[in-house]
Amino acid sequence: MLKQKLFNQAFLGAAFGTLVEYYDVVLFIIFLPIFSPVLFPGASTYQTLVMGYFILFISMLTRPLGAVVFGYLGDTYGRRTALLSSMYGIAIATFMIGLIPSYAVIGVWSIVMITVIKAVQVFCFGGEYNGAGIYVVEHAQNKQELLTGSLLTAIAVTGSVLACLIGVILTLPAMPSWSWRLAFIFGGIIGIAGIAYRRNLLESPHFQGADTYHHGLRYLIKHYPIELLSGVFLGGLTTAPITTILVFINPILMQKGYMTSHQLMWLHMFLMIMAILFLVLVGIVADKKSPIQVMLTGCWFLVVLAYPLLKLVDGGTWLMIITAFLLLIMGNEMILAPTNAYLKNIFIMQVRYRGSSLSFCLGMAVFGGMTPLVEHYLYQMTGKFSAISIWLIFMSLGAIVSLSWVSRRQQEPIGMVTKCEV
Repeated sequence: MLKQKLFNQAFLGAAFGTLVEYYDVVLFIIFLPIFSPVLFPGASTYQTLVMGYFILFISMLTRPLGAVVFGYLGDTYGRRTALLSSMYGIAIATFMIGLIPSYAVIGVWSIVMITVIKAVQVFCFGGEYNGAGIYVVEHAQNKQELLTGSLLTAIAVTGSVLACLIGVILTLPAMPSWSWRLAFIFGGIIGIAGIAYRRNLLESPHFQGADTYHHGLRYLIKHYPIELLSGVFLGGLTTAPITTILVFINPILMQKGYMTSHQLMWLHMFLMIMAILFLVLVGIVADKKSPIQVMLTGCWFLVVLAYPLLKLVDGGTWLMIITAFLLLIMGNEMILAPTNAYLKNIFIMQVRYRGSSLSFCLGMAVFGGMTPLVEHYLYQMTGKFSAISIWLIFMSLGAIVSLSWVSRRQQEPIGMVTKCEV
């Protein structure tokens, strides 16, 4: 009974932080078409949006660095210390985004401020999602690890739904043009609440009972190169489909007159709710299978269906567009749901926090951060959404190859991974 109570406390503490992270990530994405003309110069709304893509990419590059720093804290001083430290930076940065003066008021300094503050926020993201996943899965004590990890992600995505709900409210016709700032200020406040809750968390039982010797980053790179590579592709692939829909396709559809900004927020919220349902379903179904088996299924799903689904978006009818979006999200969640359990099991305890965070965050930065820019180029070259399927297929194939290598490296059949226990 006591163990279950401690697990529940650990799960809620970790989940609260990931909820705040996903709230902040999606908030920036969905409000980007609205605040980019305020903070960035440009002859058109689309030009300011592209500038926002560059800011997003630049800030994403700090995430792997944050993974190294917070990963070191987590592997050396404890998971709790790292998770609490990252929450401080996230809360402060989110609050400050809501206070940045417009380009009309301070000129180029608005660009400098949003770039620096966003970079600090994303740096702290580097210690959040994967660290929370490791912390929770270690508390699960090998029982229902995959389901536990997917439920953590589902609660994190609830933060995305909250962001979309706030977006729906703040884009009502009666709301002032500056109301988007309130969403970020609110994000800072709930971040402070997350700090207060996490201060009472206990340390992971794996870390408490582990050897005090901790390997360096060189050891991690030397002994786990293929595992790191698989984490990189997973980090990019679990980011790209959602980014494709929310950051790239939907703002263009709004600019083409398919929907208003208020309707866009409703669409985002619907898609995030469906993502939560898919995550829970995948977790329940896949808990008796191995993480690699489930993720490979999701990868092949995207390889086969990415082009025809994006071709449906080119078709232009709402039925086609929504169908394509839902199936892309389904494929995304088949890959995302098992990642916490997978990353926990391929690294030994002494490098687990760094290994999972660094590889996953590097993939999010390089592949996920570049997604809007690459897709902008492909779309400008062809004028077709189906052309951007090349990017999704490339990452899916990379993930398939690296996951297969990990399976062989662990000397197990495809679909099995030897667990690295303490």
